[in-house]
Amino acid sequence: MIVLSVITIVAVIAFVGLRNNQWEGAYLRFTDDLVGTMIQARNRAIDDQTVVRVEVSEDRLEVYWIDPDDPPADPTVFGTGTFLWGNYRDRVDGGLIADQTCITGMEPGISPPSEVNNTQLPTDCATNLPRAILFQPDGSFTLNDDPEPDAGMTLVVRDSSSAQIYYSIIEMFPGGLIRKYDEIPQL
Repeated sequence: MIVLSVITIVAVIAFVGLRNNQWEGAYLRFTDDLVGTMIQARNRAIDDQTVVRVEVSEDRLEVYWIDPDDPPADPTVFGTGTFLWGNYRDRVDGGLIADQTCITGMEPGISPPSEVNNTQLPTDCATNLPRAILFQPDGSFTLNDDPEPDAGMTLVVRDSSSAQIYYSIIEMFPGGLIRKYDEIPQL
């Protein structure tokens, strides 16, 4: 009976650890997919010499191709263009990360994570979304109603799966460089 009890305890501990690792892996895949979407959208705009719009919502990124031969009057209008692909939170590992992860904000400008005042990070899901990023044929990008053109862009993703809330920050610089910082704790 003692051996059986010990085996049961070890199995429970192993299962809990495995589940936590599976969730963390799904969260990191989601944030990595967001970075990959930005890179692919920028490359598509350059390759096709057209505008590519990325729509950002609380739980997804969707990419639209704007036909250079028949552009809409306003390429910033949501839902215009040809839908190419999307990254959806509920499709990562069958919805494993569910509503414990969300995109909380997208702002013009870049601040190094070491200088970010975490109390100023957007804490609620979809505080200022949806918004769009427009990738131009030369590889540059703009945000709708951007008060700081050519200042870069910061996308904030929240992970509230544990008692301590963490953030991932994705920064996109005007020249095309994209950096991601994971597990920045909320103060």
